[in-house]
Amino acid sequence: MQSDKDIVNLCLNDGIQHFEKIIKLYNNYVFGVMMRVTAGNIHFSEDLTQLAFIRAMKYLRSYDQEKELKTWLVQIAINCFKTEIKKNNKYVGIDNANEPVTEIKDDDEFYEMIATLSSTERIIFTLKYVYEYKNEDIGNSLSINTNTVKSIIKRALEKLR
Repeated sequence: MQSDKDIVNLCLNDGIQHFEKIIKLYNNYVFGVMMRVTAGNIHFSEDLTQLAFIRAMKYLRSYDQEKELKTWLVQIAINCFKTEIKKNNKYVGIDNANEPVTEIKDDDEFYEMIATLSSTERIIFTLKYVYEYKNEDIGNSLSINTNTVKSIIKRALEKLR
């Protein structure tokens, strides 16, 4: 199996047609993060995942190959989420969703629980407790201070009690 670095270099040197390998490797991971960030909104998560990969393809030359590719992709997806929220204010929480979330029944309680959090709290909570990111990594990914990450986590946990 090729390393992330090898695949990125293939894309950069031999053509973007190799980007499909990156999508196959990380599509489910990025989609999973977006499902949790959007509190289970499948269609919005699909749109955000697709948008994130389009942006990743466009800006692949700016990717720092010393960092993890999946972290970079998640960072792009989270930025897409924030942009779409601001631009369209089209986010629909799980309580207001018109379509049932039938594909992921095991996560229904989780989605309902985190739906009470703000989008920033949901992003940080998901990265910390679902994907086990360190506070420092979350701060770096979101360009915020580590102490801010800690206080947002504390506030989110208090809301969830």
